[in-house]
Amino acid sequence: MSKYFISILFVILVSCNSKPKEILREDEFYLCSMDPQVMEKLPGLCPICKMPLAKTTIDNSKWNLIKLSKDQIKLGNITTDTVRMGTVFDEKTLTGIVAVNENLVQEISSRFAGRIEKLYYKIPGQEVKVGDLIYEIYSRDLMLAEEEYIAAGNNALKMSSKNRLLLWGLTEDQIGNLAKGNEAEIVTPIYSKVSGTITDIPNKEGDYVDEGSVIFKLADLHSLWVEAQIYASDMNGLSEGDHVIVTTEAFPEEVIDGTVDFMNPEFQSESKISLIRVNIPNPQRKFVPGMMASVVLKSKSHSAVTLPAEAVLQNGKFSHIWMRNPDGSFEARKVEIGIQTQTQVEITSGIRLGEVVVVSGAYLIYSDYVFKRGEYPLNDEEKAGRPKMKKMEGM
Repeated sequence: MSKYFISILFVILVSCNSKPKEILREDEFYLCSMDPQVMEKLPGLCPICKMPLAKTTIDNSKWNLIKLSKDQIKLGNITTDTVRMGTVFDEKTLTGIVAVNENLVQEISSRFAGRIEKLYYKIPGQEVKVGDLIYEIYSRDLMLAEEEYIAAGNNALKMSSKNRLLLWGLTEDQIGNLAKGNEAEIVTPIYSKVSGTITDIPNKEGDYVDEGSVIFKLADLHSLWVEAQIYASDMNGLSEGDHVIVTTEAFPEEVIDGTVDFMNPEFQSESKISLIRVNIPNPQRKFVPGMMASVVLKSKSHSAVTLPAEAVLQNGKFSHIWMRNPDGSFEARKVEIGIQTQTQVEITSGIRLGEVVVVSGAYLIYSDYVFKRGEYPLNDEEKAGRPKMKKMEGM
């Protein structure tokens, strides 16, 4: 038998024993029952668990669907709600800083020239009340005025001298003591006629001061300002007297109702940034100047379809949600969004009123989908058989 004949016979025998190669339809795959993310077009073993792959038909129209057990839904805290109309508003947050309300600042000034002998308050932040002894001063002018009062009889000159001493800050008790002692004071104590928190002490003991020199600056901290920078585009619709929400970095859980007190009409030429001042109450003196704060500006609300922020998943390319179908399955749905706040997202298209949407636990469904499918939902919307997005009904 020739070698040529043997070769022909070997080829015929091999061809007879070989099985024809299986050609799968587009919707047929070999899947692993233990690792559903494994999908192959040829039979064999799972590369992860080494179990045989099983032939399965997958309906492309249901590619974006996934089913979960009751235990999975319970453990994942997955809840749903019916799509309905609500209200939404635009929200912008400005960074600001708590400051002294300059409208409530008072100054204790010297009403005559002299030398400060003693300060009873030396540290900013100390509280001063009406009637507190605040400093002592030596003044030649004051001594002459006191001597004039002592020397005057019970006549118009005495009353004029007394009024002069009252204007210079002496109390009725101090003037009465002058009449009893018949001697002018070399060093005169000065008592406060106002209350507040000391913010500045420009002079120190031993300094000579002129008439009108500031001895103490006081602020009423029961009301404060929050000063924040704002862009020109964010000032539309904002007016003095508007109410805004304020929170502080030190007490973020406490929401303060603030009032716009001032809006600078001039902008910084380069950055187009202006300044607003918000007046906030501080009855318990909890907030202090220098604290970092946030000012939340809200636009007028309007009717819209809204969902909780955690219900909408965003990947940078598009946004999607998970719908609950009547058969209990969950379906990925692409949506278009509008205004976003910390708690709400406006949905402008992609869902209809009355549909059921997942409002909590959406990310867990997303994770389970990626694990089982081996890819992200809505990567190929046409293949998945997704209908084109429809405009919202009832809007």
